[in-house]
Amino acid sequence: MKKIVFLFDGQGAFKPGIGKELYQKYNKAKETIDLGCEILGYDIKEYLWGEKSAETSKMTSIAQPAISLVSLAYARILEDMGISGDVSLGHSLGEATAIVYCGITDFKDGILMIKKRGEVMEKGGKHGGMMAIINIDQDILEKECQRVSEEIKEPVVIANINAPNQIVVSGSKQGIQLVASFAANNKGRGIPLDVGGAWHSPYLKEASEEFSLFLDGIDFKNPTHSFYSVVEQKILTDGNLIKDSLKKQMLARVDWVQAINNLKALGYEYFLEIGPSRILKDLVNKIDSSLKCDSVALYPELETLVSDISQK
Repeated sequence: MKKIVFLFDGQGAFKPGIGKELYQKYNKAKETIDLGCEILGYDIKEYLWGEKSAETSKMTSIAQPAISLVSLAYARILEDMGISGDVSLGHSLGEATAIVYCGITDFKDGILMIKKRGEVMEKGGKHGGMMAIINIDQDILEKECQRVSEEIKEPVVIANINAPNQIVVSGSKQGIQLVASFAANNKGRGIPLDVGGAWHSPYLKEASEEFSLFLDGIDFKNPTHSFYSVVEQKILTDGNLIKDSLKKQMLARVDWVQAINNLKALGYEYFLEIGPSRILKDLVNKIDSSLKCDSVALYPELETLVSDISQK
């Protein structure tokens, strides 16, 4: 069987209804989500598929633990069926989820950590927004972000490099609009993202500092499963170094293209998205169509996926 890379979903994976069928069908999912409710101190199911689910995507403090719990439920079901990640990483929020999966924090501390991450981001991210820029070269976009930032005296930065032709900018609302206008005038386009704030931008400096202080109170152990840091762009084996990387992550660029290319260079060929969407699967396909990538969300019967993997 080929080595498997687990890819944990980010906040953009949320949509009302996620996790419901999983919870009803698999005991491991029920155990994971119910334990999450106990730790969080409220019923996350109401925000996943209940009456409050329509508002969840607007509440970063709720959406982040919601997505992480569903992702961890998927991972625990697969573990129960004999499938684990030979190396794991995540996109933004997913990096924190991967830390919990890899045993770097215990489950309780990990869920409280993700809850805190969502709370400080929700509080600190009210200014600014994000825009996906399509078909503009990274170097050109970098220079334009710098030019706009200097012109309007407000920050605009590259936040995510999701695929060769899809880069996300983050920062001032005026600034991202100016960058989108530049893209439109240069055979590209801008797509506004429905997010709670300017993630991975200087607007989160105070939130990052508050989160860092919180992390000081959590024990980070050496991984039980290999963990790839998107912040550092390498596999990290020391729990303290992983904590340091997570302290930087809220302000750091998410270079998903480099992460996938680096893992390919290390010999990994099979990638599996762990979470309720197929966003990361599609990004991997855009980065390198020769790589095999699948998503657990595409399998109503996870037994079918496990059977397919076992035959590879």
